[in-house]
Amino acid sequence: MSVSVILPAYREGESLAELLPRIKNALSGIGQPYEILVVDTVTKTDNTDEVCRINGCIYIKRKNGNNYGDAIRTGIDSVVNKYTVVMDADGSHNPDDIAGFYAEMKNGYDMIIGSRYINGGNSHNGIVLKMMSYILNITYRIFFGIKAKDISNSFRMYKTEQLKQLSLDCDNFDIVEEIIIKLSKNVSSFKLLEVPVFFDKRKYGESKRNLVKFMFSYVTTIMRLMRIKNGRY
Repeated sequence: MSVSVILPAYREGESLAELLPRIKNALSGIGQPYEILVVDTVTKTDNTDEVCRINGCIYIKRKNGNNYGDAIRTGIDSVVNKYTVVMDADGSHNPDDIAGFYAEMKNGYDMIIGSRYINGGNSHNGIVLKMMSYILNITYRIFFGIKAKDISNSFRMYKTEQLKQLSLDCDNFDIVEEIIIKLSKNVSSFKLLEVPVFFDKRKYGESKRNLVKFMFSYVTTIMRLMRIKNGRY
């Protein structure tokens, strides 16, 4: 019943210095073996490696490029435990929620989503960003028939074996949607559950999301996945 945590990091040393002890504390409370993998850039740009060493976490570099998708693929290739959590390295996701994910996962679910859009969930984002996010999630629900309100939040728990069976192509943050679409197609009787979470604002550094690139990548991903949605991945 062990747990791995993947944290894609891009100049997040300051945030990780505060976040990693909180994650370790949350995982220790579960009472099962765990590992924390911080996936840094191809060439280091800050002290993330030293922060990982101090906190006894695994430090690895991305393979094949510095995109978010490269970090996710590198992390999935590297994890070894039964369940895998993916969360942001900027402190926007609360490590204390992992225990709730774990408890629900034992009830036979294939994926737990930390949801901002069900009762009890919320986000610090302003009205414009919230509306864009709502539209994005509604679009994916309509096009792909996914029964979840927050398809775009990366804070999730998966079954590691299922993740490793996927061939993932997206390079940007749209890999988050690609994973759920492909899992829902590949896994027989796929079951997911949304658990309410609060998406907090980062305390250090600046966001790495380019809004124009962010939206364009989602449009192109919908077009590409729609062409093959009836196939297997």
